[in-house]
Amino acid sequence: MRTPKTILIVDDETNVRLVLQTAPASAGYAVIEAEDGQAALKRLRDTPCSLILLDLKMPKMNGMELLRRLRSEGNTVPVVMLTAHGSIHDAVEAMKLGAIDFLTKPITPDALRRAVAEVIDRQAAHSAQPPQAIAEPADHSKRIAFDLARAKRALNLGQFSAAEPLLREIIALDPGSREAHELLGRLETLKAQEQHGSFRILRDWFPSGKARGKL
Repeated sequence: MRTPKTILIVDDETNVRLVLQTAPASAGYAVIEAEDGQAALKRLRDTPCSLILLDLKMPKMNGMELLRRLRSEGNTVPVVMLTAHGSIHDAVEAMKLGAIDFLTKPITPDALRRAVAEVIDRQAAHSAQPPQAIAEPADHSKRIAFDLARAKRALNLGQFSAAEPLLREIIALDPGSREAHELLGRLETLKAQEQHGSFRILRDWFPSGKARGKL
């Protein structure tokens, strides 16, 4: 029997953690909890996780601080930020640190299940074979979904310059793709922070001193 993937939910409100754990648990994932960033670090030392659902506003150590700590330690576990106080600034900061998505609470159970499954499936596919070994689908809608998954994987790995042309290609194929427009908008916001309009500033956004991927 296959061991279920483990999801770590980090939120300082007990009732919110209860609500959040129901959706992934009902989909067959193992779920563990932590009430703040410090508690989350302790849980991660004992239990490797496939995904973290991370609240932004918490006492002791908030979500952004935890994400920064994880990346500084070389932990690249996918993180989905959850907040009721979202802003463009928060999204930019989360993207700088490699958050794979940024969702606003309250979120429906179905939407949360989809988000979790998408991240887990994408990580599993990425681990199973190198990107160049994946056959590109001929079907138009499947091609868009394929490229969107590639773009999100590139974003999660900090490969921003690889993600941008994929997102532009998706929009060219499907101008109504709300998700592609949103992700590209975040990238353009990041680029706007660099005076010369390049990705060179991203080198300073990673603990190693350089961004992963070609800049």
